[in-house]
Amino acid sequence: MKYKKLNSQVKLLLFFWILTALAAPPVFSQDEEMVTIYDDFDDGVFGRSEYRSVHRSVTLSAFSRFESLSVASPGWEETNHLTAVVLSAARADEIRRAEYDFITERDEGVYNYNRDGLEFSFSLEKPDHEVLSVLEEYYKGSFSPWLESVRQHYEDNYIIRIYSAENVFEPWNNLIQYNEALLMATILGDREQWLWGIHDGLDLLNR
Repeated sequence: MKYKKLNSQVKLLLFFWILTALAAPPVFSQDEEMVTIYDDFDDGVFGRSEYRSVHRSVTLSAFSRFESLSVASPGWEETNHLTAVVLSAARADEIRRAEYDFITERDEGVYNYNRDGLEFSFSLEKPDHEVLSVLEEYYKGSFSPWLESVRQHYEDNYIIRIYSAENVFEPWNNLIQYNEALLMATILGDREQWLWGIHDGLDLLNR
């Protein structure tokens, strides 16, 4: 009888433990902002993903645990990573007019973002013929009706080049990989990205 009574108590405790676990809040609060990229990107086409089938997300609070490093590496020729992530001309004008006290001009045309544990540096530029050729290559055939509007959108606005980023994905390497640069650009970029294969941005300046 004692063993049966003990067994019943264990079952009861287990039942309440399961209820408590189910009632607990999720690890990531639904209210916490997250940034997402397509992780099956091609850096040869400035971060565009052909299939948009692999996503990787990071909460904004996570960046306080990682270090900001320069893209420059002794083993690489790159000192920055150009992306096809668009920032609107209106936001670019606000940055140039120094309307944000957490954005400072580090060098001519290169800006440093530093707020809430997130730090990276970037520049804004008009897309050159190589970027525009990515649009033309993708928007052909049955997609050709969209080419003119997407191309005009790119020419009217700016794309984001990353000079330093936070080493979120592989911090043990002490290197900034393209996906980490793409993550920073996506944080800053417009909420609506027109090129298929570039994930919508977080538009962090609109917080």
